[in-house]
Amino acid sequence: MSRRPSLSDVAKRAEVSVSLVSRILSGDATVRARPETQQRVHEVAAELGYQPHGAARALRLSRAGALGLVVHEVSNPIHAEIIRGAQAAATAAGQVLLLSDAPELAANADAFAQLVGTGRIDGLMWQGSGEDYDDELVARAARQLPTVLVNSRPRAGVPALRLDDEAAARLAVEHLIELGHRHIAYVGGRPGADLTERRYAGYVGALRDHDLSVRPEWTVEREWDAPAGHAAMAQLLAADPRPTAVFVANVVVAVGALAAAREAGVAVPEQLSVIAVHDAWFVAHGAPPLTTVRLPLDRLGAEAVQRLLSGEAGPAPAGDPATERGIVLADPPPKLLVRGSTTRPEGMR
Repeated sequence: MSRRPSLSDVAKRAEVSVSLVSRILSGDATVRARPETQQRVHEVAAELGYQPHGAARALRLSRAGALGLVVHEVSNPIHAEIIRGAQAAATAAGQVLLLSDAPELAANADAFAQLVGTGRIDGLMWQGSGEDYDDELVARAARQLPTVLVNSRPRAGVPALRLDDEAAARLAVEHLIELGHRHIAYVGGRPGADLTERRYAGYVGALRDHDLSVRPEWTVEREWDAPAGHAAMAQLLAADPRPTAVFVANVVVAVGALAAAREAGVAVPEQLSVIAVHDAWFVAHGAPPLTTVRLPLDRLGAEAVQRLLSGEAGPAPAGDPATERGIVLADPPPKLLVRGSTTRPEGMR
């Protein structure tokens, strides 16, 4: 192994979770694991030459007993799942989770300094969005305490965790293709954003796998909110020819897109199928209920906590793929939830 063995390496070899490895190797007397499992973990750790990271020991002995999570738009239902997973993992580890809003920290230097520089927290998770101020603040935080980016690629030398967005996009587009659609549009988020590009890559990959054309006039990227989805769908509905199906980058954008179709008198799914990445309780009760691809956002939050507590939040070694792409959480894989917003195109029903 060319890099320092991590808890994840031990967990993978021993076929158990990272959190269980952490608790066994730290001597947690309350851990519920069979003796043979605990022995296997110790043997694998010894075989790989795993050594506990100093940051992990510092966290266990810390005075604060709290972790920070910074998100963009605390009220966003997508971010709520990340928060839920992080909260559960922090509580299980005896830590308190402090939640902060990224735009407020960017606008208030004192608030940022109080969060990261006063011993209030022992580690920080930052939900990356690609805003200009993210890199600066994340780099400053990482110089003072263990820091990991969430749902992002590595930035400013800070390690990152993300989900398999390309696979989610492919799954969504494959569903439309299997229904018989050949004219499929894409509504993305902020142009140039990592997330937009990853989901666009999955969209393009699925089309090309089936020898379908990628039409520039059917690709619209605006922002990650419902008004942007509304404007994007209005633009697509004015196109000639008009697509028969639309893949939308996330459910918040899709809410606006569905509203635009409804206002234009375009029936979903009879005249236009719509599918989006991520799931939220309210889209299952829409008119029509929205077909989605669910990603394990809660596990993303939980894994970020585990990496902070295990001391795996240091910079990725040179030559490690994680340096460029981040750690991709591919398990569990994206899950297709078929509801009422997708069907076969007109003429095939």
